[in-house]
Amino acid sequence: MRHRVFLLCLLLAAGAGLCSAQSHHDRSPTDIFKLEPLPGGVYALYGRGGNVGFYVGPDAVLVVDSQFQEIAPGIIEQIKKVTDKPIKYLVNTHHHADHVGGNPVFRPFSLIIAHDNVRQRMLASPEAIQKEYPALLEKAKKEGKKDAADFYAEQIEWAKKVKVEEIAAPILTFDSEFRLYLGGETIQVWHTPPAHTDGDSVIYFEKAKVLHTGDLGWNRIIPFIDVKGGGSAAGYATALDKVLARVSPDAKVIPGHGKVMDLAGLKEFRKYIADLLVAAQGAKQKGMSREEFLKSVDLPAYKDYDGYADRFKDNCAAAYDEAR
Repeated sequence: MRHRVFLLCLLLAAGAGLCSAQSHHDRSPTDIFKLEPLPGGVYALYGRGGNVGFYVGPDAVLVVDSQFQEIAPGIIEQIKKVTDKPIKYLVNTHHHADHVGGNPVFRPFSLIIAHDNVRQRMLASPEAIQKEYPALLEKAKKEGKKDAADFYAEQIEWAKKVKVEEIAAPILTFDSEFRLYLGGETIQVWHTPPAHTDGDSVIYFEKAKVLHTGDLGWNRIIPFIDVKGGGSAAGYATALDKVLARVSPDAKVIPGHGKVMDLAGLKEFRKYIADLLVAAQGAKQKGMSREEFLKSVDLPAYKDYDGYADRFKDNCAAAYDEAR
């Protein structure tokens, strides 16, 4: 089940499709969550898709990311177990559907906020899906990948029918960074250089010393670098360096995927990116072709990371294409 769910997340991420894909899941919205309290009124919420974070202020709740539409009511139920304060703000860390799919559930009562590029990519997704997915559907059929084929077919049908105004895109966007002041907490939100996508933002709860990285951070999991979505292997390194320089050394980190970690865990992920870039640069300098590099490259130190067999070579391809 875990593999199928993560496969779906990556498929969703590939085109930013926003359908619920409920038929791919066999668990109710109420039995998949695990809540982890963190300092200063901040909570991490594990469910299905990208990790959710939320902060309980004296008058309102701010939520980071919304997972999938069909399970978003369960997110709200989990928050209500903690507080009866209204959920007034939802920040999306990027445009992938395992992080924004639940936006329609939050839209009636929350101000949805994200970087400019998140809104642009979400609103452009129907056109992009109709252009790109028919070929992917045929490829999945030929390779006998039923889950992928079903997904692409569902997304094409969704894209044909959906109206742009029905997409629960952010209604407040920003180009660089901003701050929210809720009670005694200062919540910093800033856009990073393109890494996972070109709309990545991180959220830092300054007093609580808790950082939500979105998919800029992965805990012992090989990342997905969405090159078509403006992502960059080299950009990952630049973005992580900027984030590490801004947060407290004793901060807790809610990654986009994986368990909550400390800053050492984020630095370990940064080392993976560094090793990836060194390998790609070395191959280019030796005159290796892309195919030769992808056939021979291996980073044994990370073989126990979830997704190594599935996504490592894609990471290598992204790094090689950028190397000079």
